[in-house]
Amino acid sequence: MPVQLLKRLFTVEEYHLMTKAGIIADSDRVELIEGEIILMAAIGTRHAGCVRRVARVFSQLPENRAIFDVQNPVQLSERAEPQPDVVLLQPRADYYDTAHPTPSEVLLLVEVADSTIDYDRDVKIPIYSRSQIQEVWLVNLVAECLEVYRQPTPNGYSLIQRFWRGQQVSPLAFPELEVSLDFVLG
Repeated sequence: MPVQLLKRLFTVEEYHLMTKAGIIADSDRVELIEGEIILMAAIGTRHAGCVRRVARVFSQLPENRAIFDVQNPVQLSERAEPQPDVVLLQPRADYYDTAHPTPSEVLLLVEVADSTIDYDRDVKIPIYSRSQIQEVWLVNLVAECLEVYRQPTPNGYSLIQRFWRGQQVSPLAFPELEVSLDFVLG
């Protein structure tokens, strides 16, 4: 008879207390996903370059329209606090000094993936949908395309589009901003 192993899942509060206590170092590359502390993959040069290009595009937005954030936490629920690559947030006077952003404050969330493409698509994106993140971009460095997820439901995004080199796409929150896939992919 197989033995069922039980996992001890953590809350965001417990996760933060572990950091305060030194159990998790500030330099540790981890995130809380559905109560589990997940070690994040090392950032390769192509991934880092793509994040920089995406950040460059969004840095052009006026500060009074969006705050763009790079590789910082977003608290999705009591048990989920991922660190997406790039996020566009609703402006807030304190720049989220007093609390991490929550789903209702996210205008656009971007994940860049090469070695983690399956994990990002199969684990993180469904969590973003259940959290009602209105729009998620997955820069797929393996297939050299951009997967755009819109219209979240509890069972996943109901609108999924792919964009390729030579095409442009605009975020829902900023339809006037045309993002070139050639630039994003390098």
